[in-house]
Amino acid sequence: MTILDPRLGRAVELPHLDEWPALDTGPDQHSPVAAIRRRAIRRLVAADVAALVVAALAAPLVVAAVSDNPASRADRLGGVFLFDLAVVPVFVAAFAVYGLYRSASRRIDTAVFGDLKDIVHALVAGGFATAAIGYGIQHAFGNVELTVGKTVAMCGLALVAVPASRTAAVAMSGRRRGGAVPIVVVGTGVMARTVAGHMRAHANVRFLGYVDDNPLDGDQVLGGLDDLPELCRALGVGRVVVCFSRTHPERTIAMLKGLAGQVAVSIVPRYYELLTIRSSVEDVSGLPLIDVAPASFSAGARFAKRTFDLAASSLALLVLAPFFAVTAALIAFTSPGPVFFRQERSGRFGVPFSVLKFRTMVDGAERVRDELAHRNEVDGPLFKMREDPRVTRIGRFLRRTSLDELPQLINVWRGDMSLVGPRPFVVAEAEAIDGWARKRFEARPGMTGLWQVSGRNELSYLEMCRLDYLYVASWSFWWDMRILWKTPATVLGGRGAS
Repeated sequence: MTILDPRLGRAVELPHLDEWPALDTGPDQHSPVAAIRRRAIRRLVAADVAALVVAALAAPLVVAAVSDNPASRADRLGGVFLFDLAVVPVFVAAFAVYGLYRSASRRIDTAVFGDLKDIVHALVAGGFATAAIGYGIQHAFGNVELTVGKTVAMCGLALVAVPASRTAAVAMSGRRRGGAVPIVVVGTGVMARTVAGHMRAHANVRFLGYVDDNPLDGDQVLGGLDDLPELCRALGVGRVVVCFSRTHPERTIAMLKGLAGQVAVSIVPRYYELLTIRSSVEDVSGLPLIDVAPASFSAGARFAKRTFDLAASSLALLVLAPFFAVTAALIAFTSPGPVFFRQERSGRFGVPFSVLKFRTMVDGAERVRDELAHRNEVDGPLFKMREDPRVTRIGRFLRRTSLDELPQLINVWRGDMSLVGPRPFVVAEAEAIDGWARKRFEARPGMTGLWQVSGRNELSYLEMCRLDYLYVASWSFWWDMRILWKTPATVLGGRGAS
């Protein structure tokens, strides 16, 4: 069989399926998915140990700094660090009990924010276990330098150090050659291309191609379902994402059962447009059901969101004031025209407002937009060009890093926008939106949002509308925090930016 190897960029000949060892349904410790999971678990354990060691060493110093007890003075701490380090395995064991290794290794999205609740619970459990162990040793052998204060300090420091260490480990893994998980999509068509766009936008994923028995025109496939086992072995596929296909479901299910234990399998639900991270799976007599989580936009929730926006934007404006001054000077010295770019955008309930951005184009760029309409690279009413000739040299850097949008903090402070929300459309673009997609106007537009952290310009206009609809229809304050957590990595990675 001949396939197109995306790693080599050319066709390669593979042995026939009969020449490969037969797949079984049992777990294979040498399969790609097993190897990927082992690497993921080792990476997380190493990150946790490093963070816990730092917390264990820093905890006595923190206690010594705030305590009036002479026994806690820093000059008496030299002999107690070894015992403090000895409790690190207790916390690692607690992390394992709470599934912070196995569950994380099974996910495509390795963002740490979703594990914060379990990390807190594991640290509390580990703290109680450590206190109990310290009490037992002290009761049996006498004085032991393990106090409640040090345990509390260690847990508090670990609450910051562990997520930071895990985030750094995941980021370094995604940048390392071979660190991304190779993925193939089963199916072709609009939905398969949408899934592929999401995969390409993910830093820890390497999209290889499509597999389908009846591919739609325009979608180049690696092979059919019969070729899937060979493809997984030859290309080192770590995960198969099952999308919609014209192939009969029974045939697809039979092939996937044969891959069980060899390659991780993820399934896109049929009515995925209605599901969010707040949806949950319920077992009803062996039948899995997924609920559609409702929005929680009550008056209290809106007040909490606005209060957080006001406090966070005020603090950010104070901290970023020097950066604003330097950026404004660079723009003024390198290009004639105003420092800020103002444009009328559509806000909540369609009420227009003037959005603020650092100017990244030559002065008067809007007047020549129609002349460049034929070079538009996105669908729908939006206009985007990766190599826009109107962009200035400093503007190119500001756009690539999304720093040009920081003045929108003023819009957030004034109440025109929120930190998290749907993308603010130009008024003319907003007027072209109709039907279910207009639900996006029930919320204030945001500086960042679900679309921005899900791929930005890698995704289609319809997919952007769907994500904005999902955000408004299933909003929660916790979801806002998750999006804010993921935004820096998305911006620094630069994926989907233009």
